[in-house]
Amino acid sequence: MPNLNSPRLILSPEKTNFYFSDFERLLAQLLAAEFIGKELDSAGNYRCFDLGESFLHQITFLGCSPTIYSDADPENRDIFVSIAQHDLIQFAHSSSMPPARCPHCHKTDSNWQQYFQHWTESAELTETCPQCGKKFHFTEMKWKKNGGYGRLLIQIHGIQEQLAIPNQILLDELEKITNTRWVYFFAS
Repeated sequence: MPNLNSPRLILSPEKTNFYFSDFERLLAQLLAAEFIGKELDSAGNYRCFDLGESFLHQITFLGCSPTIYSDADPENRDIFVSIAQHDLIQFAHSSSMPPARCPHCHKTDSNWQQYFQHWTESAELTETCPQCGKKFHFTEMKWKKNGGYGRLLIQIHGIQEQLAIPNQILLDELEKITNTRWVYFFAS
């Protein structure tokens, strides 16, 4: 079974509460664009896929020598894609994330773990920034690409933080399919 807790690059609609009514069409379009390949064993709510033939044309690796597994070694699935649409907004973050920032004044707020706890208890609860005094929801906090939120998540597993980014071609394709802008962030 694929390891969903591996370091990953995550793509999600910019609107964190976005729900796509035709999930199967999204999968079919990603398969047709050769971003994903054959389906692997599912893991939890996630459907998992091999990399498609055009994957390397849709993701830019920033390191000097990325390692991609070979089809000849099916047990070594370090890099794969998982896709899920959740009923509730999910929060994913990197272990080395910078301090969270207020969505209004952009100053760091070290109370984010407390806000996260409040959010898990009641997603409608608002918090108040200790610097600017403005109210916000936990899902509006900024993480500098080392954390993010979404209901519809495309995760590319085996990608270390800041070592790969989606090409504009892929982001444009996702926007065309879903009629909404997409963003990316990292988690581990």
